[in-house]
Amino acid sequence: MSALITRLTAPEVAAAVAELPPMPSSIQEVISACDDQDMTVGQLSQVVLRDQSLTANILKLANSSFYGHARRVTTVTEAVVMLGFSAIKSLAISSHTARLLSGSLPGYGLQQGELWRHSISVAFTARRLAVEVQLAPVEEAFVAGLLLDIGKTILSSYMENAFEEVTRISQERRVPFHEVEAELLGFDHAELGAQIASSWSFPPELEEAIRFHHSPSGATLKPTLAHCVHLADAACMMLGVGLGTDGLMYGIDPASLAVLDITPDRLMRLMDDVGPLVSNDPFGPA
Repeated sequence: MSALITRLTAPEVAAAVAELPPMPSSIQEVISACDDQDMTVGQLSQVVLRDQSLTANILKLANSSFYGHARRVTTVTEAVVMLGFSAIKSLAISSHTARLLSGSLPGYGLQQGELWRHSISVAFTARRLAVEVQLAPVEEAFVAGLLLDIGKTILSSYMENAFEEVTRISQERRVPFHEVEAELLGFDHAELGAQIASSWSFPPELEEAIRFHHSPSGATLKPTLAHCVHLADAACMMLGVGLGTDGLMYGIDPASLAVLDITPDRLMRLMDDVGPLVSNDPFGPA
């Protein structure tokens, strides 16, 4: 084991997860409102309007090329009607995580904003892929894609001192970063991300998709979700979105193409569709 890096214990990991900023009460209120079956469009709109940053982000996204509506959306009520409660919930989560994901991560060779750009691009690509293969609910794929690399925000400081060594090991053995992470630290970013999702009380299926986004065949609760997120992640890396140093060593699990019934040609067509959309950040850090 490297003398430059110290293995993490389970209590240390739990403490690091606990130190993450909690979701603001305004975001929690929006999420709860979206889950309330008795909530009306007008009531949800009023809850959203209490958070100016979230309001601005929702209006920006509603008018982005990802949704492609001809008529400009100018009010939150229009956005709620157009996007639906589940999408508003996803965007509320995005508004919080943007703050966590937008910093630089020297331990992964990522400049400021690159992890966020990759994460939001994977989220939209996973959502698009879920629509393509009729995987419901599609917003579950969005959130799993958004959070798949959030564990890197904690591990980066541990990886930074050994960045050159980890890169060397990864390249010499031709293995991905997350395997070297697990070897040197005792945890990889996917496992840590799953623990973060668990601490935020997200569904077990979503937690599993994050944990197995590099090895989706290990998923058992909802394998199709893990395969969807894995393919979306791989597609964004092939498009060069927020690649970082570790992205150079990741490939596509052939099982994902088989499980989702996606041929390589069909995947390339999907990438052709989403490529122009993810080339620019449609949301922007909050």
